[in-house]
Parts: sequence; structure tokens; C-alpha cells
Amino acid sequence: MKELTLSIPLQLNDPFFFPESKVSVDDSHIIPDDPFFAYEILYYNDEVAGSLPWEDHEFFIGFILNSWREGEECLKTLFKKRSKDTLPLMKKSIAQVYMLLFWSNSMPVILNSDNTIDNLSIKPVNAAERMSFIRNNPTLFHSFIQLSQLFEEQHKQYAKSLALKRAGEN
Repeated sequence: MKELTLSIPLQLNDPFFFPESKVSVDDSHIIPDDPFFAYEILYYNDEVAGSLPWEDHEFFIGFILNSWREGEECLKTLFKKRSKDTLPLMKKSIAQVYMLLFWSNSMPVILNSDNTIDNLSIKPVNAAERMSFIRNNPTLFHSFIQLSQLFEEQHKQYAKSLALKRAGEN
């Protein structure tokens, strides 16, 4: 186990996800969302991270979608109970949708540019505006609904893109 304490790179400098300027990452067992954007943190700090999710996106997107499905069920339960404890899991899910958006476009996540999502070629309609709403209101049930829809729509867009790419290769 090699625990690294790294600075939050400029591309990920976002107090919503990182209230501190440094984060610890275990580069021998990387979990994409623990800490948030672990691969990007290593990549932007010039640390070798092995296979990169935006290059081997089919495998990693499957991981993100499976993790989201588990989180989605937990969030449904929390919102149904009107729990005040939704924020940590919503933050994780918001991070995961960023990973899904960027990785399915073969790019590492970049958080600190307003038009970055708009520049992605594979994305849901009004993705940037919807993400802005979700981030500004992460504990609202409507934000959870929007987040669920973004996951579903991006997954469909990604699957369509893969199918078209494979059809073009044949």
C-alpha cells in the first residue's frame, strides 16, 4: 500500500468536492470515487496510475454505473424517509456522473471551467445547466431525479456512441 498525499490539481480545484487543498490517494488500490476523482488526481500530479479510465472507458464506466445503481437505491430510501443525511451520497453520485460524462468522452474530469461540459461531444441535453442545478441544490429530491436522468441519458448516449464506433470498424 502506497499512500500518497497530493495537492488538489488546478483542473479539479473545486470546494464542493475538495474543501482541503490536499488529499490522500492509495495508488496501489485506486478506487475512482474514493477520494473523488482519484485517477485524475494522480494523473494531474504526474503520478503513474496504470490503466486510465478515459482510455479504457468500457471497463471503468461499468464500475461507475454499478456503483451508481447501489447509491441510487440508498438515495431513494434516504429521500423516502426524508432523511437529512443525503449530502455525502449525493456528492459521491455527482462526482460519479462527472466521471461518466468525461470518461465516456475519453477525457479526464475537469471541474473548474464553466464551458467544459458544453464542449463534450457525448452528453445529455442541457447537461451543464442541469449539473449546475444539482450542485447548487444537492439535497433536494428534484436534484436526485435530475441526477438519475443524467446517468440514464449519458449511459444511452455512450452506448449509442460505442455501437456506432463498432459499426464503423466493421
